[in-house]
Amino acid sequence: MSELSQYILLHSTNYFQIAEEFVNLHTLFKQETLFETLNFWIDMIFYPLYIVFSTLWFEQPIGIFTVLSIHKAVSKWQQYIRFLQLQEQTDEWKRLIQSIGGPFISTNDETYHMYVYADGMQRSYNTLFS
Repeated sequence: MSELSQYILLHSTNYFQIAEEFVNLHTLFKQETLFETLNFWIDMIFYPLYIVFSTLWFEQPIGIFTVLSIHKAVSKWQQYIRFLQLQEQTDEWKRLIQSIGGPFISTNDETYHMYVYADGMQRSYNTLFS
């Protein structure tokens, strides 16, 4: 039994749904410019630290805006962790599909490249179970 077949049997899922989620999160977390990189670091690291230190160090009361800011930071971190998990999973798809000679379709747009590997995984799934 090939490694691809084993992977499909153990990780049977909707590949296009995962690709769609990955593309949306990749769009949210891509860092192509200096401004995007700075925005990422501010949202994920500096602003949450500022909230914690300003609340503890300056003994400011916790208000509704502080709670909303903490909620935003926690949500961003949850999305980022999910993005990293999906990135690991889709990298495995790339490796598996390329090991059998894929991708089977092509696109020049980087946004849709993940759908190429989802298509390869779905085709392999259909071949295995047809």
